[in-house]
Amino acid sequence: MRMQSQHTLLMSVVVAGWLLGCQRAEAPPSEERVVSHGHGAFIGESGKVLKADLGLVRRTQKELLERLRGRALERGGIDLEAPRKLIDSQVEDEVLADALYIEWLNDTLRTEEVGQVRALNNALRMHYLEDLREPDMAPQELHDTKGVGAQVARKLEAQGITTFATTNEGKEYIRECAAAGVPIPPPMFSFAWVPRGVIRDEFILENLQAELLHYTSTSPPGLCLALPRYRSDGVNIDLLGIICLGTVSNKACFWDSPKPSTFQRGVVTPIEAFKGGAGLVSGTDMCTDCHAGENPFIVHPERPPFDGLATMGSGWYEPLVHPDWPQNAGPSSLLEAVASEGRCDSCHRGGGIAGRFPSLSMELPGYCVRVLQNAVRPAPLGTMPPNGGNRDLYLKHIGVLEAACNAPSPTGVEVPVSFPDDPTFLSPPIVVDPLYACGTRVSVRGAVLDAKVTLRIDGTDVDTLIARNPSQEVFKVPRLEKGQQVTVRQEKSGALSLESPAIPVRDHTADYPAGLPAPAIDPTLIHECSEVISVRHVPNATVTVTVNGGAPVMGLSSSDWTALRPGKTPLEVDYVMEAQISLCDDKSPVSAPQKVVKAPASLPPPVLAPPRTFAGQELVSLSGLTHGTRTELRVPGAGPAGGFSTPVSWFPHYDFATPLGRPLKQDEVLVVQQTLCEKGTPLQSQPAEPCFMLPAPRIQPPLPGTNFVAVTSAIPGARIRVRDASNKEIGDGSGNVILLSRVLVPRDLLTVVQQVGECTSAKGYRIGVREK
Repeated sequence: MRMQSQHTLLMSVVVAGWLLGCQRAEAPPSEERVVSHGHGAFIGESGKVLKADLGLVRRTQKELLERLRGRALERGGIDLEAPRKLIDSQVEDEVLADALYIEWLNDTLRTEEVGQVRALNNALRMHYLEDLREPDMAPQELHDTKGVGAQVARKLEAQGITTFATTNEGKEYIRECAAAGVPIPPPMFSFAWVPRGVIRDEFILENLQAELLHYTSTSPPGLCLALPRYRSDGVNIDLLGIICLGTVSNKACFWDSPKPSTFQRGVVTPIEAFKGGAGLVSGTDMCTDCHAGENPFIVHPERPPFDGLATMGSGWYEPLVHPDWPQNAGPSSLLEAVASEGRCDSCHRGGGIAGRFPSLSMELPGYCVRVLQNAVRPAPLGTMPPNGGNRDLYLKHIGVLEAACNAPSPTGVEVPVSFPDDPTFLSPPIVVDPLYACGTRVSVRGAVLDAKVTLRIDGTDVDTLIARNPSQEVFKVPRLEKGQQVTVRQEKSGALSLESPAIPVRDHTADYPAGLPAPAIDPTLIHECSEVISVRHVPNATVTVTVNGGAPVMGLSSSDWTALRPGKTPLEVDYVMEAQISLCDDKSPVSAPQKVVKAPASLPPPVLAPPRTFAGQELVSLSGLTHGTRTELRVPGAGPAGGFSTPVSWFPHYDFATPLGRPLKQDEVLVVQQTLCEKGTPLQSQPAEPCFMLPAPRIQPPLPGTNFVAVTSAIPGARIRVRDASNKEIGDGSGNVILLSRVLVPRDLLTVVQQVGECTSAKGYRIGVREK
């Protein structure tokens, strides 16, 4: 997962910023199972490109048939023989007959894998027709009739077997994308597209040459990337995909060239000639199987075509695609509870240069086996960790990500709950690691609102505070020394948690033998009128920021990312920002300089995440913020509710109740407005609902062998309680990750509820722990 050079503006995420280095096609073990198809290549379980011969097609069809027939028999009531006999009576070619039967089974069953099966089945059929069998009809008829010919296709259609491919002119999809704030691509190869260079051996297939083209839109704000892949003549195009992202709306749209493609290099082609949206469902690739994470792009930031390319939106992206396709579930918070000397989430954080991971499971085979698995391979093949870092330090995080990829799709359900809370039980918070000697600050996450939280070093209490932010509470500590053990515990209403797992204090020179690396100003997009920037760096370091080479300001860090107010504010266009860090007697090189740029002409309203509020609520999480804005909140009729400045686009768990003087009351609304030079459009929330209407929270599929659950949906600041099948409370905390009192085992059954104020959700989310 190689990070981009310091002067690159922003990093795109699918491996959330650390991108695979695709290899030349090679023949893996002959029986390796196909799990995905993308960019014209079949991907195996190892993440490698498979040799796409007839044997691959037949064994993959057999595996699909066995899987679908097994599910049909489990469900019962489906006549499996009549459609099979009908297809066989009309189609002599066994490959094409099996493809039609697989399609019928898939559309009849409509399991959670319907999109993946459809895309893979279509890919197998088209590869067989175009590359493995002598063509016996015109290319267009071959495609439109799925290879069986018009006469046979009409007979099968008349008897209920869908044979003609769906066509879509794309006009409705174009209108939908425009209405959602997504830029509409200009005609391909028109002057609006900026060529960024050739990419060789980068996108899976070695026999196609790839080129990157870029289009920037100001109304609506956003960008499009196009990836034509040319045949050996350098003119005719086999594949041409386009992805467009609204950087304010955070919506994304997808287009691809029709099959077969008749496009040519340099020939101006309108977007209406492409397939988009639901029209892609009849194609061979499922874009969002790989294009997942903070934004939709897969980039190679170390390659010249991507250098300086700003691709990040203002929050988690939402794909406008067919409902059968993955919908970019996430972000994932799995890594927050996993102690690791090297932390993947030091870069993969909200609003920063890399962004967050999606919720990983078997539902994203392309992402897991091609993107992630290639990125985490040992050097020199892999790209994680960045900058040639020691991969061994990240193995715990890598293991959790890989385990999540092997987890089935979520199968949880909402159930009524009536069990009482256990007043004697409380989960411990989590000490944020790694910790380095000479540091004087320690961060803790997961504390319950108003709990008394105590930090301990080698068994001695060193600092205590009252928690108001589950994302991060910062403790002042004496200068840390190598070998010390740091723990934390919390107390609320008479319940005292156990101590958290101990985090050892390390010597930073063991991890950075060549000396402290230069920090990075992250994000690199800094707007005029802002009063705060952020720096990514080695944890526990002292951070110094300068403006135009002077006005130094120092900050003491508790983790690996620090927001600072520079010594000369508000910032003006072309101010040059630089940063440097020190730890013990070690001092880093100066960061790459970053220039302040002009503020956008208008600011959108912020976004509440989630949008619903409830009586008794004290915290909110906000997204859709413009870098550097000052955000103010108020409750009409009650008064101001404080504010904050942020250098990024996302602010979790903001405490509005403290400045307001109380929690939110039923039917009250929050008004949120951001300012950067000028005031933006305000957001007014929906009236606060009564707290008895609290929904059940959601967690990621729990993993056997772990002692935590990762929360994916909850009211900010809510207290999350977890019970097992015996109704024993094994988790009680707040934030994105809840530590449990024991390790989970296969077939554990968990029920999760949330509490806001005096109310607990009337329904819980129940989900089982699957086998490894």
